[in-house]
Amino acid sequence: MTSRLERGWRHRFRAVLEKVRPRRLEFGVDLLMARSRALAATVGLEEARARVYEFTRWRVQRRLEKTGACWVAPTDGRDRFACDLSLGGLARWLRAAGFEASVGSTEDAIALARADGIGLTTDVEPFERKERLALLWVPSSLPPPRQMGLVLRDLSLAPRTPRCMACGGALRLVAKASVAERIPPRTARWKEDYFVCERCDRLFWQGTHWERIAARVAAERPAAEDPGRP
Repeated sequence: MTSRLERGWRHRFRAVLEKVRPRRLEFGVDLLMARSRALAATVGLEEARARVYEFTRWRVQRRLEKTGACWVAPTDGRDRFACDLSLGGLARWLRAAGFEASVGSTEDAIALARADGIGLTTDVEPFERKERLALLWVPSSLPPPRQMGLVLRDLSLAPRTPRCMACGGALRLVAKASVAERIPPRTARWKEDYFVCERCDRLFWQGTHWERIAARVAAERPAAEDPGRP
């Protein structure tokens, strides 16, 4: 019996290959799955699938550009996300990358996909209904930062000004004196700039934790050059 993850990856490979209309679509999907299994001995199966998928997507996109075709996705122009309940970690990282991201049921993700946003789910069944939606399947086996990178590169979205990872609210620069009583004494001695979430009122400053998150987000930017064969 085919596993849920394998069905999801087959859907992703099929969707990207369909853009160049191959004569033997399922053969191409089988070939990419086989390449993933061959690479799995060195990086693990799910990371291997992610690398083969991203290289394939990059090659398809370059091919379409050379032929004057357009790389079109049903999500073009949208930048609000709804994650299903299994993707709470991904929602936090998307917020760190500057995007609005809510967490709810798969049906919530589908509802936003039918409206003006992008649904993200680990559920394969919605894609087997053949309904055209701004909905992306996300492998649950990848860590949240890698999931974020997969989504951003799928949609050619670059990171923006970070939002509150807890609730997704915008961060507003505030005067140090106005939040002085909330700043740890050791931090107050060396840090001058502070931010408050406009939604949940959490206090932030650009310390080492912020810098580590920012570096991880930057590392997942869409690749402008050949990512190299995996």
